[in-house]
Amino acid sequence: MVNENEKQDYGKIQWFFFVVLIPILFTITLVVVILSVAGFDVIGKSKAVLQKVPVIENLFKEEQTETSDTLEQKALQEEENEKLNQTIEEQTTMISALEKDVTLKEKEIQKLNQDISSLEKQLEEINKSSESETKAKDIGKLYDNMTSKKAAEIIPNLSQDDAMLILTSLDDKQVADILTKMTVEDAVKFTNLIATNGQ
Repeated sequence: MVNENEKQDYGKIQWFFFVVLIPILFTITLVVVILSVAGFDVIGKSKAVLQKVPVIENLFKEEQTETSDTLEQKALQEEENEKLNQTIEEQTTMISALEKDVTLKEKEIQKLNQDISSLEKQLEEINKSSESETKAKDIGKLYDNMTSKKAAEIIPNLSQDDAMLILTSLDDKQVADILTKMTVEDAVKFTNLIATNGQ
């Protein structure tokens, strides 16, 4: 008995599927395809009709609210992106300006370093010349206190530069006295050197 009731229930469900539900779904699908091919906006019209149904109308309102919220969020994000892009551009401009300043400062530093090294060289030359003048004066004082005979014996044994430094630091009378006390060869040699330096 249970088997017959179950068979009858299954029979009614099968009959409903085969006779009612499947033909209705087939017909709806066929109509939608035909209308779409004909250029009729089936989905748009369906939404419009469904929006008028009370329960489904609330669903569409929620969807529209979500859409408007999403649009507002997108607008805010676009604004933030624009501000960020503007800030990036401003910072890039500032970085470029600072890099130019750094380049100019580096060039100025190089020029100042060149000026400093040039001044140091000039100072060295001045110091060397003042040192040689001081040395010549000191040597001159030394030979001032020495007898001309003793100077005549020492000077020919010195290097030519040192000998000339001594002779040029002394006054003419002392040089003449020293030259008269030298051998003839040395006197001629140093007289020629003094004449050459004097030109």
